[in-house]
Amino acid sequence: MTKPWFYRLLFSYLPVFFMITSVLIVLIILSISQLSKKEAENANKTYALHIMQSVDYALKTIDEYVIKELQTNNRIDQFFDNKFEGNPYYSAYEVTELIRGMMNYNKFIDSVYFYRVSDQMVISPNTMITADRFGDEVFIEEMMKSPSQYQLTNQRIFKEFAEMDQRKVVISLVRKIPLLSGQKGIVVVNISMDSIGRMVGDMSNSKISFIEVYDPEGKQLMASGNADGAVGSRKRGSELTRIHSNYTNWEYRSGLNDDYLFTFTSVFSYVWIGLGLVMVVLGGVWITYVTHRNYRPIKLIMSRIHAYSELKSMGVEGKKQDEFQYIDRAIGNLMELSSRYEKQHEEDIVFRRRHFFKEWLEGSRAVDYEDWKSEMNRLQLPSSFGQLAAAVIEMDKYMEVCRMFSQKDQELLKFVLSRVVYETAEPLGLTVWAEWTATHRLSVVIFADENVKNSEKLAANLCENVRSWVEQHLHFRITLGVGHVVGQVQELVHSYEAAIHVLRFKSTLGTNRVLYHWESEASAEKEMYKHLPLVKSLAQSFRLGDKGWKPALEQIFTELKVGLFSYDEIRNLMNYLVYHLHREMMELSAELQELWQITLPQLNDVIEQFDTIEELYAEWFHKLEEVSQRMAGIREDRSTHAVMNQIRTYVETHYADPELSLTSLSEQFQLHASHVSRAFKEEFGEKFVDYLVKIRMEQAKKLLQSSRDSVQDIGGKVGYTHAISFIRAFKKYTGVTPGDYRKQE
Repeated sequence: MTKPWFYRLLFSYLPVFFMITSVLIVLIILSISQLSKKEAENANKTYALHIMQSVDYALKTIDEYVIKELQTNNRIDQFFDNKFEGNPYYSAYEVTELIRGMMNYNKFIDSVYFYRVSDQMVISPNTMITADRFGDEVFIEEMMKSPSQYQLTNQRIFKEFAEMDQRKVVISLVRKIPLLSGQKGIVVVNISMDSIGRMVGDMSNSKISFIEVYDPEGKQLMASGNADGAVGSRKRGSELTRIHSNYTNWEYRSGLNDDYLFTFTSVFSYVWIGLGLVMVVLGGVWITYVTHRNYRPIKLIMSRIHAYSELKSMGVEGKKQDEFQYIDRAIGNLMELSSRYEKQHEEDIVFRRRHFFKEWLEGSRAVDYEDWKSEMNRLQLPSSFGQLAAAVIEMDKYMEVCRMFSQKDQELLKFVLSRVVYETAEPLGLTVWAEWTATHRLSVVIFADENVKNSEKLAANLCENVRSWVEQHLHFRITLGVGHVVGQVQELVHSYEAAIHVLRFKSTLGTNRVLYHWESEASAEKEMYKHLPLVKSLAQSFRLGDKGWKPALEQIFTELKVGLFSYDEIRNLMNYLVYHLHREMMELSAELQELWQITLPQLNDVIEQFDTIEELYAEWFHKLEEVSQRMAGIREDRSTHAVMNQIRTYVETHYADPELSLTSLSEQFQLHASHVSRAFKEEFGEKFVDYLVKIRMEQAKKLLQSSRDSVQDIGGKVGYTHAISFIRAFKKYTGVTPGDYRKQE
């Protein structure tokens, strides 16, 4: 098989190589003698300037940090004022810890100490003694006599303890306290010359150049890149650059170590031309060899593709396609499949983690310890624990959150909440696993290595810290349910159920807090039917425009609050109340029904969106009060409103009169009986006869409960002449006879 692609590759860039290298060699040789020295000087100057700036920056950073601490740290002010709050020994310990923190801030800081003028006390990380016993007493006296508020000293010897021989070569950064007057004392920061020397050495680790640093007195402070790299060592080359630092007043001298190398590279010689030509020839030979060698794997690939390309190209306009088109297509397909596989694998991992999380918590999958450990290792999750607990975080007023934020912002907030859980758990020594199991619920598994009591305390601290952080930094609130601590993998489902269960009572227990599993243990299945008479009474009072609906509504909500009803139980009762209100209001006139139809959806929305029972009561009371006032206004606008109220009052007063009827009312109020019947129904949504029966039966029930009168006497007291008529009407109204009703009570 021929090698067309080999020759194509070789001869495509071999001529270009010869032309370019030849031109470059000539240009380089002509310009190198002029540029080499100039570039060497510029590079050396830049090199020295970089080292000087690095040293100055390091010292300025330390000075800025000291100023910041002096301006912001109250402990420093308390020390120099000699006014510690609380235990003075503990306060002094805190000052020493502050000094250690300042020493740890920068690797160049060797030591730090404070001197207080008022009692001549010196405090350092190692001691707190008077200045006359301190090893640096002479330096302190010099600094206090100096009029300057700030000094960066020359190189000096520092000794902390007078009785010890340990000495260190340092430069000292001195600030007087306060920064403007300097009457209270000084802060001394000793900077290690060895550390600065090592930094300069690391930055100038070169065999070509050297650098030396001198203080304002001409004394050499450090040297790097000389014959032996020591201070005072002999230079091997010529000095090219001198730079003076305005900050430290140090002088930096730099140059090249090998003058012969500098001279050799700057001299034009025909030797370079000959060497360049030889290199061009060798480069051409090397290119040919490398091209031939690197073409071998391509040759093997091409030989395998050749037959395939011939088969594929047959019948396609009788023209062969380029073999590299197949290679390009194959590589493209491979990269696309690889990318698709990686993306799918990541999505699968996320899905499998979430799916296993829900199965484990909800108990839909039986998981023993070995299966759980294997699954956790496969999903790259923690597989060891001492105790387990489940917690559920629920976003309060989630519908408002959805209205306030876009979908993208909601996802961001949920991500932030998840990260807060993980980052809050880390300082407490807890490992957590959190997943969103519902649009507004983040479920958390807490892994702890402590005993049960400590684990419960740590879980409670975690939840409270998360709640507090969200309250301070985010625009929504959360309520957390915490289950009990368990010791087995299989038991976590019970902890999760307890956490979910207690969240059902946040309407009565309160929102924006941590709810613990034991807070719902007092709850039991409620007897909802005992509220039904009160609900019916409220609905009837509201329909009639009676103010009695307000105390009835307050009583219902008070019993819900005291009785620790769950969210679902409260919703069911409120839906039942809506049903009775609607049924009663549909008995009124078309105008009042239309007003009610506007209010009904608003009440239903409140039921669907409330978080606390107080919020539900306030919203309901406001809307019912509003519609009640509007109904009263409509009724008062009618010409019959006053008369109907008089008739109603008359009926409530004379219900015991056996002769009370529409006819007697028409005679009493000089109105036609049919007009009274129609107007009463429109005004109160109830027929006159039904209203009269209700008044009599309710009064009869009270008499049956509170007195021992006979059924016949009670019937007479409520307007029934014959006992049979009373018994028949009572049973129709209550479902039982008067005698049976009295026995039940």
